[in-house]
Amino acid sequence: MIKRLLLHILILLSINIVDAQQIIFTPQWLPQSQFAGYYVAQEKGFYEEAGLDVVIEHTSSSDNAQNRLKEGRCDAITMTLFDAIINIDNGLDVVNVLQTALHTGLVIVPRNNDIKTLKDLSGKRVGIWRTHYYELSQIVNDDNNLNIEWVPFVQSINLYISGAVDATMAMVYNEAYQIYSSGFEDMNFISLADYGYDFPEEGVYFSKDYYEKYPDKTKAFAEASRRGWEWAHQHPEETLDIVMDVIEKEELPAGRQHQ
Repeated sequence: MIKRLLLHILILLSINIVDAQQIIFTPQWLPQSQFAGYYVAQEKGFYEEAGLDVVIEHTSSSDNAQNRLKEGRCDAITMTLFDAIINIDNGLDVVNVLQTALHTGLVIVPRNNDIKTLKDLSGKRVGIWRTHYYELSQIVNDDNNLNIEWVPFVQSINLYISGAVDATMAMVYNEAYQIYSSGFEDMNFISLADYGYDFPEEGVYFSKDYYEKYPDKTKAFAEASRRGWEWAHQHPEETLDIVMDVIEKEELPAGRQHQ
């Protein structure tokens, strides 16, 4: 009788362990409002209501999200469609469960306002993130015969401010705003979307292995995340409070106005 009781307890425990399967989710960059919908879903209990145990673990400038997924240190990440294509081509098995951005915010910001087009960048030094868009930079060079010298940076706009580059890649909602806030108010953007490079930005990608083992949980994660984004759009000020709490817990320097 005791053995049977113990067996039933073990079975129940094993069921609970499966039901509480943890999802380790890694956004593609440091904490910021770019990932607000996921923070909201966590803070408001949307993941928990969906029966999910979600842990959000951020990446760093030296440890990108794709590497974490490849090495099995997380189950899902965000990345652009462009990065997804490159990584799939290199053997990373992933499944897109949610697409949150349909266009790119990628721009090139020249220091000299005489530089107005991609052709004007021919032979110039242009800053680019060390861990992102390398393949795209080569495509832009080859398509337009530009011979740009791409200068890698980690996350700072210091190369631009110091004059070490003639221009820099930037996200219009992020680095471009930082440049503007640093006193470069009279600047123009070269939008890559205007030149045929308007690829969808972020989506949520699960490892194919996790997706096939737990299809219901990946679907629930996508639905709860979407719910988080919808709530964020409807409550911007409260969402900003949630974002700033995440940033402060990570002890990162970030201004509320920028976020």
